Amino acid sequence: MATFFRVSNRCHDGLLFMGKLASHWGGAPLTIDCAAGKEISSGYLEQVVSALREAGLVEGKRGPGGGYKLARDPKTISVREVVEALEGKIALVDCQAGSCCQEKGCGSMAIWNKLQVKVSDTLGAVSLADIAG
Repeated sequence: MATFFRVSNRCHDGLLFMGKLASHWGGAPLTIDCAAGKEISSGYLEQVVSALREAGLVEGKRGPGGGYKLARDPKTISVREVVEALEGKIALVDCQAGSCCQEKGCGSMAIWNKLQVKVSDTLGAVSLADIAG
C-alpha cells in the first residue's frame, strides 16, 4: 500500500486558476465563472481567490468588464508563492510547523528538513508562466 504526500484540493484548484490567469496575461480580466470551468464551483473558487488577493497575487475588478487578473507578470510569480498563500509555510511533517512532540534527539528531522528544502526550492523555481495552459 502506498502513502502519498498530499496537495490539498484548495491548493491544486488555486494553482489551476492562477495558471489560467497566467495564460490570459495582458488580456481582459477573467470572471470566476470563466476561470472555474465545469469542475469547480464558482462559490468555492471565490473563497480560494480571496486568499490569493490577500497575498497580493491577484487583483479583482467589479462590474461590467470586471474579473480577476494577476497582480504581477506570471514570470515573476512562483508556484511556491501560490502554495504558501493558500496553505501557509510548507511543512512536510507537523514538527516542521512547530508542533514537535520531542524535545531533543529526533533522528528523522534531518531527512525531513532536506526534503522540505528540495520541495520548496523546486516550487520556487517554477513560475506561473511555466505552467500557463
